[in-house]
Amino acid sequence: MLPFIALGAVILGATAVVVKKVWKKEPVPPAIINLDRFAIWGRPNSGKTTFIFRILKKDISDRKEQTTSKRTYKDIPPFPVDGMQYQIREVTDMPGTKDRLSDWLAIVKTHEHVFYLLNLSRKDDDEYKAWVRADLRATMKALGESKKLDKKLHVIASHVDKSSFSGVAPEEVNNVLQEDLGILRFMEETAGVKSYLYAVDLTNPGSFSTLIESIVRDTCD
Repeated sequence: MLPFIALGAVILGATAVVVKKVWKKEPVPPAIINLDRFAIWGRPNSGKTTFIFRILKKDISDRKEQTTSKRTYKDIPPFPVDGMQYQIREVTDMPGTKDRLSDWLAIVKTHEHVFYLLNLSRKDDDEYKAWVRADLRATMKALGESKKLDKKLHVIASHVDKSSFSGVAPEEVNNVLQEDLGILRFMEETAGVKSYLYAVDLTNPGSFSTLIESIVRDTCD
């Protein structure tokens, strides 16, 4: 038996037979794109912990009802968007009580991506509205004082399923929010930086997937 000859020739009479070895290429996994650090805040029951559990790919039924101390999460699983793999380097979460506002403003100045969650089911509560507007004003001031060149704020409107928007088709919720006077009042406080508004039902995996895809596209914009 003749040995296998790669890219060689075996002479049989006057005929040359070329035998080629074809190497099957193994698929190359896409490089993981680093999204740096996420700072996440909002008043109690705004959905922060559920949002973070979704990012960590944990069972949301195991979440605590309220964050009681500052937490930093690393080793976050990557996730695919538009055929690429993305990974958040670090997520910082802290209680949403007013005594932690100064802590929040400190990480606004240092973290690359800033997220404020507001509870849509409370958007008509006068006390809550005052809190949110004050929080957003303070956040804008901190962003302005930061040395970051790319100043962005991502506002996530959570609890769509418990709000007056629950009957709106998921693909239309964001458009409806853009025309709601109460929401517009909140977003007026973000003037001066590039801001994004998202609506999400964090109890719905599909809604979260749509949210994270939008966030990735906007953070990489």
